[in-house]
Amino acid sequence: MFKVDYHVHSSHSFDADPNASIESIFETSVNRGLNEIALCDHYDVNWVIKGENPDIDFQYSLSRINAAKEKFQDSGMEFLLGIELGQPNQFPDKANEVLSKNDFDFVLCALHNARDEEDFYFIDYKNTNILDLIRIFEKYTDELCELANWGNFHSLAHITYPVRYFLFNNIHIPMEKYNDLYIKLFKILIHRGIALEVNTSGLRKRINQTSPSYKLLKLYKETGGELITVGSDAHNTTDIYSGIPHIYERLHAFGFKYITTVKDKKLVQKKIEI
Repeated sequence: MFKVDYHVHSSHSFDADPNASIESIFETSVNRGLNEIALCDHYDVNWVIKGENPDIDFQYSLSRINAAKEKFQDSGMEFLLGIELGQPNQFPDKANEVLSKNDFDFVLCALHNARDEEDFYFIDYKNTNILDLIRIFEKYTDELCELANWGNFHSLAHITYPVRYFLFNNIHIPMEKYNDLYIKLFKILIHRGIALEVNTSGLRKRINQTSPSYKLLKLYKETGGELITVGSDAHNTTDIYSGIPHIYERLHAFGFKYITTVKDKKLVQKKIEI
């Protein structure tokens, strides 16, 4: 089995474990027998502009990756410099600036808030009307299509990000109602050759659900989708590769024959072997 984790955060991400150094991530990944890992620290463009998210020195991160590679040179593991680029469609000039200044191996894009709305993490769910939450969710899901059309990245992360916080607060919305919108998103991704991430972080939480859900993964497959990256979204070394072996099994059961990796900044398919 080709073992990968294409969504891991180091201590350079504002919300990650301060002890999650790049060297410790590399060492943990080697010990778990991974073939490839992608460091994807947060760069939420709107937050950087507002001064609420650190403007990460990715060149320093690259130097630490190279130092770790030298220390563990016999491991054979590939350690990719990636980025979790948040809301790039909202401030494309700033997004293009960070992409042009850094030689990323892998670009993972994410949407954490709809335009002019709060990050779903910070919404006061107890004091927000359910109709307002549904409005923001619909606005967010529609904006995912805008982000996909923006392009300039390899994979789209956790497309059901709002649902994570809805479920945390025991809020349930009929996801089937939005199948047409998700099909529209999937068709854009397929047309542009962009992968869909399967994010396993929800399997470690009480919602016990991947992002996207298994139902949406099946819908993606039915729409013609084949490009799938897998990521633990680990914010500490303990969670690296967590849930991914299980996802290999589910993907295989749904008819996916490959997982998607990156070689020389281009997407490459690796056969799923169970």
